[in-house]
Amino acid sequence: MSALSISTGLISGLDYESLIKAYSINQQLVIDRMTARAEEFSIKKTGLEALEANLLTVNASITTLGNAVTFEQFSVSNSDESQLKISAAKTADPGSYSFQALQKSAAHQSLSRGFADATTQTIGEGTLTISQGGFLDDSTLLESLNDGAGIRRGNIRITDRSGSSAVIDLTRAISVDDVLEEINNNVDIAIDARVVDGKFVLEDTSGSTSSNLTVVDLNGGSTAVDLGLDKSVGSSTLEGDDVFETTENFQLAQLNDGNGLRLLTGAEDLRVTAADGTELDVNLDGSKTLKDILDKINNHEDNGGKVEATVANNRIVLTDTTGGAGTLSVENLNDAAVARQLGLETTASGATLTGNRVSAGMNDVLLRNLRGGQGVTELGNITITDRSGQTGTIDLSGMETLGEVMEAINSATDDISGDPLQIQVSLNASKNGLLVSDTSGASASNLIIADEAGSSLAAEFNLEVDDAVSSINSGSLALRYVNESTSLSTYAPDGAAVAEGMFQITDSAGNVGVINITSAAKNIGDVIQRINASDSISVRAELNETGDGFVIIDEAGGTETLKVDEFGDSTTAADLRLLGDSYTGDDTVQRLSSRRVAQVTIESDDTLDDLVRKLNETGTMISASTFDDGSTFNSTRLSVSARTSGADGRLMIDDGGLGMNFSTIVHAQDSILQVGADPATAFLITSETNSFDEVVKGIDVDIRAVGSRSATIDITPNTQSVVDNLSRFVETYNQFVDITNELTKFNSETNERGILQGDSIVLRAVSRMSSAVLVRTGNSNEKIRTLSELGVQFDDQGKIEFDETKLQAYLDSDLAAVEEFFTKEDVGFAAKMEATLKSMTDIVDGSITQEKNVLNASIEQTEVRVEELTELMESKKARLLNQFVAMENVLNSLNTQQEALGTLQPVKSNSSSS
Repeated sequence: MSALSISTGLISGLDYESLIKAYSINQQLVIDRMTARAEEFSIKKTGLEALEANLLTVNASITTLGNAVTFEQFSVSNSDESQLKISAAKTADPGSYSFQALQKSAAHQSLSRGFADATTQTIGEGTLTISQGGFLDDSTLLESLNDGAGIRRGNIRITDRSGSSAVIDLTRAISVDDVLEEINNNVDIAIDARVVDGKFVLEDTSGSTSSNLTVVDLNGGSTAVDLGLDKSVGSSTLEGDDVFETTENFQLAQLNDGNGLRLLTGAEDLRVTAADGTELDVNLDGSKTLKDILDKINNHEDNGGKVEATVANNRIVLTDTTGGAGTLSVENLNDAAVARQLGLETTASGATLTGNRVSAGMNDVLLRNLRGGQGVTELGNITITDRSGQTGTIDLSGMETLGEVMEAINSATDDISGDPLQIQVSLNASKNGLLVSDTSGASASNLIIADEAGSSLAAEFNLEVDDAVSSINSGSLALRYVNESTSLSTYAPDGAAVAEGMFQITDSAGNVGVINITSAAKNIGDVIQRINASDSISVRAELNETGDGFVIIDEAGGTETLKVDEFGDSTTAADLRLLGDSYTGDDTVQRLSSRRVAQVTIESDDTLDDLVRKLNETGTMISASTFDDGSTFNSTRLSVSARTSGADGRLMIDDGGLGMNFSTIVHAQDSILQVGADPATAFLITSETNSFDEVVKGIDVDIRAVGSRSATIDITPNTQSVVDNLSRFVETYNQFVDITNELTKFNSETNERGILQGDSIVLRAVSRMSSAVLVRTGNSNEKIRTLSELGVQFDDQGKIEFDETKLQAYLDSDLAAVEEFFTKEDVGFAAKMEATLKSMTDIVDGSITQEKNVLNASIEQTEVRVEELTELMESKKARLLNQFVAMENVLNSLNTQQEALGTLQPVKSNSSSS
């Protein structure tokens, strides 16, 4: 029998395919209707999403108008953009300003003498030390003169005793040295200018007496007056008035040669004991000025007028009013060091304790900060014999500053004749020590400098000499520039902060102590205190003898090596410069030093390339390289540069006697900006870089080039940004109108409809938006209450038009009122418009969001039903087909049986007759 056909039954002859198809068509119509409905939901959702997107665009524009920053932007007009770059922040005050760049910043660069090459010629064996402190010639800023009032800059005229005159231009002077250089470098007059304590002193060197020595101001200025030099004298010396004196207004950072004070946090720093036994334990927390210190003492709760603290003659004076039988005294508490730093480590005389100086004076340093803070052990008489044979005895007792010592030596006279000693003392070439020179030109005697009994200065300053030489150099006097108050924020070798963490110290007995440097440690004093507080090791930490760091001294007396190691993965010890090798002092005790310098040991076979590598590996404030100057012989030099610009980056290079003969080719200097066009009333400010932040409120200045004249800077409100943003709002609102028209359109001729035609949500959106545009804001006493007052009106198409001239008029006359209209919290136009938009677009409960959620649910339900019906239809089709196959099989079976029956023959009967 042949195979079964699916479409038509072979046995039954029925067209089952047509029957099943007829069933499927009816069922598919139902499915198609539901699918079309889902597509309608989806199209409607697309329309809502388009509407929502447009509303969000409107919201973005109105948010900008509601931001106060929009109304706080400024336009900058700069008359000299090649000189200055100006940036105005929102906090700037509109107005006209004058700035002039007087000087650009520079980084220090020095070159050594020439070498044959960098790879084969050796340098010699020794130590190279480079630092950025310890200079004795740091100049006093003019702004600190006259109790912080500074000077009024201008031109002065100086007439020497020969009658010669010169105009000295001090309009760009920023420091005392600037004043001295302008005078001393002028070749038209014979004048030597210097400072003595708080005064300028002019010395006439013309040798003439035909005229007075006179200084006057020019052009109605006051510069000579402010310098204390507005005088005329009939002598060769013009001594100015005091213009620099320590007052209670001094910042603590200015005291103690700029080393400042280390104040404890949350603990008493010093104790003042009155003669009646009253103890004032003074907590100096929060003190910023000398007045704060005085107030802490005078206003102490236990004082009540018993001890009065004042400032006089550059020192603190304590007066005891108790009449007690004891002694007025001051001592440190809690390991503080402020008594010495405030000059109060002195003995009272009667009821008065007069402290040592807290500041040195103009261009001067305190003797107590020399020799690494050891000062001079004894100050008495020294004798100096010049090479002509004159001898002068100089009394240095009671002196507190290096300037006083130098002035005494330079004004010394012969003990017998009274003639001036032919000796001149000045700072040495490195500016870290003294150079004493014989100026007699004679050779009758050796140059002799010696201490008398009761003096140690000549010996301790390395100035003792008795030799046929014309000068003697003290070498470095080790001015202290790192002390207990030195901040850890810049102490690391690369100038960064010391990392928080732990390090361990092993003393010579093998004892180990772990030192934890946390965020509470702010300065070197805190580090020293923590080391000394460790009871598991026998060491002592203190400031070092070179003035540039601190030292750990072994007190265990063992045979092992004093050392410091990092603890774990910390870098704290490295940042504190403590990972070097220990050394043995003159007392045979081991020491380990932290010095704020770049120091390398030069081996006998080291070349310039080796030295460059070693210097750069220190990771400090300098960079090194070789430089070929192109000369025929010895053209290769070592170049050492500061990594950062500015006067504080000045380098002091000590080659330890190697004869590398470094010379400065670029001097470290700050940039100088003049604020104001008239030098007499302008003020000068400096920066390590060429950038000045907040020169005046909200205005930053970057120097591009030194200017020959002031640049005029006009800062005006950038009202164009308001106009632009309102224009953007109008544009986005009109786009909203266009999209709603498109979504709800109906063409009666073509019967074409928008996808949201007749939908109430669009109508509500249009109504809400038009109402929001027309809303009145604020209350009746406000100047602007409607958008129409600013030039925004509806046209007959439902769109809005914008007349910029109306808005601009308001912006020019009352910017604040426009800002208030848009930005006032809760009731301003932007706040109300944003509330309207949020009611429709909020992602949780906005009306459009809710409608989309309904559509999403409907789409999802419909799609699920379509899937169910489709599955049901396919299932029923399969069942019908199976039933058809089963029926055909039954019919086929019946046919087979019938055919089999048909092949059977009738059975014949064989019967016999009896």
